Amino acid sequence: MSLICEPRREGETAREYAYSMLRENIANLNLEPGCTLNDTNIAAQLGISRTPVREAINQLKGESEIIEIYPQRGMKVALIDINIIRNVRLMRMVLEKEMIRRCCDIACEEDILWMEENVALQHFYHRQKKMQQAVEVDNQLHRKFYELAGFDYVYRSTRGPMIHYDRVRVLESFYDTYLDSIRDHSSMICAVRERNPAEACRLMEQHLDRWLVNERRLRAEYPHYFKKEGMGHEGSQNYAAG
Repeated sequence: MSLICEPRREGETAREYAYSMLRENIANLNLEPGCTLNDTNIAAQLGISRTPVREAINQLKGESEIIEIYPQRGMKVALIDINIIRNVRLMRMVLEKEMIRRCCDIACEEDILWMEENVALQHFYHRQKKMQQAVEVDNQLHRKFYELAGFDYVYRSTRGPMIHYDRVRVLESFYDTYLDSIRDHSSMICAVRERNPAEACRLMEQHLDRWLVNERRLRAEYPHYFKKEGMGHEGSQNYAAG
């Protein structure tokens, strides 16, 4: 298990650093669904002690259940659970249709130009096949909708469970259909520019429904990443090993 690590930011605590690196490595599938985790190994790679790593693991587990902990048996990254994906998709659908509706009233020319530049960057990374960067820039655009609407706190509050959806989006980013998602963004920005909330909401719904088009394909291509329907949950305890 080898983490992709970025330098620790100035003022960032060891727990915050461990959390951000674990979350990023899980979201981008460097830590694959179902892989085992070892806090000693993680701490050594990050250059910190085990205590902040354990705290970060418990935070991730508590806010998203993305890590499963089995007393006396260790811990692992949770498999992709289709039921959770559907729940998160519904949450995004409700929130982001409202966010973009509000953006149609609020966004100024400077905001719209920022969005257009963001989409151009998505196209650039897509052409370069740098899909992790493309997804990161994609996330920045969606966060912009929340910020403009005045609900950045809502965005930050929902980031926990969104990690489940992020993993699927990373898998989808390698399909040709990902270009359709980028084009959705361009169409949504046009609707915002034209102050057309009905069209913007329709396009957002279409955009978030694209996962349904790829669900069967993803499950067939990556069966080892997905939880089988009907499987129960284990690992409900926090990690407190010494």
